[in-house]
Amino acid sequence: GMGASRCLYLFGCELGDPISSIHLDSSGCVAGSMMGRVWYFGFGAKQLEELVGFSDEGVRGLYMDQDCCYVTYFETCQSWRRDTLDANCSALNFRSLDRKNTQTVKHVLQRGNVACVLFPYSTLVLDIPRQEHHIRHFKLNDLGSPADLAPCDFDGEKLAVLDRSNPTQPPVLRVVHLERNEQVEVDMLPKAHCLTLLKLWQDRSVAYAVGATLHLYDFVAKELRHRWTGHGRQIVAIDARDATTVAALGSDAVVRIWNAKSGDCARVVELPDATYYMDYPYYLCVSDSRVLASADQGVFLVDSEDGEV
Repeated sequence: GMGASRCLYLFGCELGDPISSIHLDSSGCVAGSMMGRVWYFGFGAKQLEELVGFSDEGVRGLYMDQDCCYVTYFETCQSWRRDTLDANCSALNFRSLDRKNTQTVKHVLQRGNVACVLFPYSTLVLDIPRQEHHIRHFKLNDLGSPADLAPCDFDGEKLAVLDRSNPTQPPVLRVVHLERNEQVEVDMLPKAHCLTLLKLWQDRSVAYAVGATLHLYDFVAKELRHRWTGHGRQIVAIDARDATTVAALGSDAVVRIWNAKSGDCARVVELPDATYYMDYPYYLCVSDSRVLASADQGVFLVDSEDGEV
């Protein structure tokens, strides 16, 4: 049925300081910006708080558990208590975790509670709430020149890297299982030369956008599972964290949630006031009946109570 769905304009960002990360769970949501601002909204208290004003580093990842809100910057990680919104005293510095490490951080990718910190010649995988880390054997620079390599996603275990080192060929997708240091190379990804966004989905697939078309590709069987053409305009964000669906946001401010098994469109969610003219990286998070999405203006939250829109 047509449930009552409300679209809230939650967090406003300033021109030149785009949203760089968002996170949503059943009790609240949080967003961060390129200039290090962080906002928190608890669904219970319906109270909006700015946790951090501007800082030296941009926000690269966000996570929440029952007690804390965790903010991952480019070289450090900081947490806040959700009940008092006081900062926990110590920030964790990534470089200090590996005593021998004198390198600078190249990329930080995060999914949920696990962050992947890529240095040129080493890789750190960090469980953020536990502050437990593992140094992995994978070296990004072994793949080639940093200018040709674009790490696009990390799912807690695997890293997806697009390799454009051969300019005469479409980019090669490399999926690296970090703990086992094993690599799958995919050089036949359909329409790879036009690919704009890519996310890992489940154990063996990638969801990626080519213009307004969303592809779901099984990189083990080397076969295209779905090609979804329902989006009206170019896809600007993908959420592939759910086990049964893949969600994508078009620049027409419409989110479509696709059933990865049947291929059907499970839900359509509109963000009436959001625009996508700035060509920023944009972000999308879907959790049960709620959809959180960034836009030029900041962050919008749609809550459809009965889960049907």
